[in-house]
Amino acid sequence: MNTAGKVLKCAAIAAIIIFCVTHYERLNPAGISAFASEYGSAAPVVFIVVCALRPLLFFIPAMGLTIVAGLLVGAFKGTLYVACAGVFSSIVGFWFARWIGRDAIVRLTGVSAALGMLERWAEENGRRAVLSMRLFQLPWDIVSYWAGLSGVRFRDFFVASMIPLLPVSFLYTYMGSKILTPFSGGFIAALMAIAALGALPHIKKVIKKMSQPDTKSQS
Repeated sequence: MNTAGKVLKCAAIAAIIIFCVTHYERLNPAGISAFASEYGSAAPVVFIVVCALRPLLFFIPAMGLTIVAGLLVGAFKGTLYVACAGVFSSIVGFWFARWIGRDAIVRLTGVSAALGMLERWAEENGRRAVLSMRLFQLPWDIVSYWAGLSGVRFRDFFVASMIPLLPVSFLYTYMGSKILTPFSGGFIAALMAIAALGALPHIKKVIKKMSQPDTKSQS
């Protein structure tokens, strides 16, 4: 990478850090929702844009924003806003991580056999890995950063991210719409559905293992 590119990356990181420090009090789900609501009829667009840029603002919790959206506008409108934001934030997080750190990872794989093996594994199993992480409810941006830094192809990352996006968005916004009544059937059902969704990769693995023939007993 040339010097100008390195300077540009350092300047971008510095600008983001300065912005986060100076706006620290508002960089939380409640603060972002209050900020978006100031724009009246344009609030949904502002909310989507801010949430789409969330990966640049260092770990604002996606779950918190989703729940707040459900609380403010209800499950169905909240799902629409959150899903739209999720599409854009996935793209932003992936390409931001790839732009910032992918070159360094590539150089390291050339001198580390372990990292080289991990790189090849990510290229071959990227879609499955990303989908499993999404279903396990790992922090959304962390998965996007990992995929961007690793050898996961963007197409595999994007497809795997979009598969659970709508149901996950609905479950969290629905839970947010019921958060003031935590003992209601709707809130409990949403929690149970989220837990079941996260268990899907493990359940699939167990079923696959059970369906395989027992080679030891046959021998």
